[in-house]
Amino acid sequence: MRAQEKTPAPGTADRARRIPPLLLWFAVAGGPAAWAVHLGTAWSVSELACIAPTSGGVLMHGGSLGNGARLSVWLGTLVPWLVTAAAVAACVMVTVRRRRLRELPEREGADGLAAERVSLLLVLGWFLSLMSLAAITGGGIALAVLEPCL
Repeated sequence: MRAQEKTPAPGTADRARRIPPLLLWFAVAGGPAAWAVHLGTAWSVSELACIAPTSGGVLMHGGSLGNGARLSVWLGTLVPWLVTAAAVAACVMVTVRRRRLRELPEREGADGLAAERVSLLLVLGWFLSLMSLAAITGGGIALAVLEPCL
């Protein structure tokens, strides 16, 4: 008995020639979303942990940053930095895939407008991801160097 040859499902060849949309959107929005998480966690925890009540019951700046808050600040910096680095890696993957797709012979009905949209999104992804990586790195350096509770 002969093994039956499997024929690819309809549209499988097209799927192999496409850039995955979720990968492209992660390359574009992953960095800025991670930067927003960094700002919301690391900086707000750093500020709120320094607030301490005075003898009159008034909340004033001047407390101390405890171990739990310090851990939260560093996790709020490290995890978004790693997510943003993954977004930069996604930009690299999309760029490599686009170059490979350009080398393939033109197929009938290829959508030039879609290719230009991917180009625009890729430029935005590179810019936003690299700027977010720089902002999170700078924020991490500032959190490490500056005294939080003065």
